[in-house]
Amino acid sequence: MMDLKSQIESLLFVAGRPVSLKELHKATGRPEDDIVKVLEELKKAREDSGIIILEQDKKFLMSSNPEHTTAVKEFLNTDLRQKLTDAAIETLAIITYKQPVSRAEIEAIRGVNSQYTIRLLMMRGLIEKAAGKDARSNYYQTTHEFLQHLGITSIKDLPEFADLTSKVAPPEAFKQAA
Repeated sequence: MMDLKSQIESLLFVAGRPVSLKELHKATGRPEDDIVKVLEELKKAREDSGIIILEQDKKFLMSSNPEHTTAVKEFLNTDLRQKLTDAAIETLAIITYKQPVSRAEIEAIRGVNSQYTIRLLMMRGLIEKAAGKDARSNYYQTTHEFLQHLGITSIKDLPEFADLTSKVAPPEAFKQAA
């Protein structure tokens, strides 16, 4: 198993992208059950390390530890908020909390055409197409890169939507109109 652990670590390191169990099976020739066991060991062993293993939709990615997000952002001089428009952030929030979500659903919530914004988010690698309920529509979900930008290991680490909205007061103009 030690050889398999070393192989998987090397594969995740050089891939630089999420790698599926099937890809790891094909590259190592080992059963998926063994690979899953080793991945769990690696995730546990790297828990307090500077480099961790992220998992989303049974795909795995080697990433910097979210605890070091501030230092990594400063080093790379990237600030997600400065690079995205308000429309992109709004669309990304909808996708994050409703994923997988269709473009029609996004546009119904936002009230405007979101084709350009969705394309922008896909080009930046923050969202990707996903399987949905209706094969005729495109559905979208967040990516591993999005998790890296937020400095979290899973979408489950985000606050509940209801908790977030309960703390938001409507603007004064809406209060007076009501």
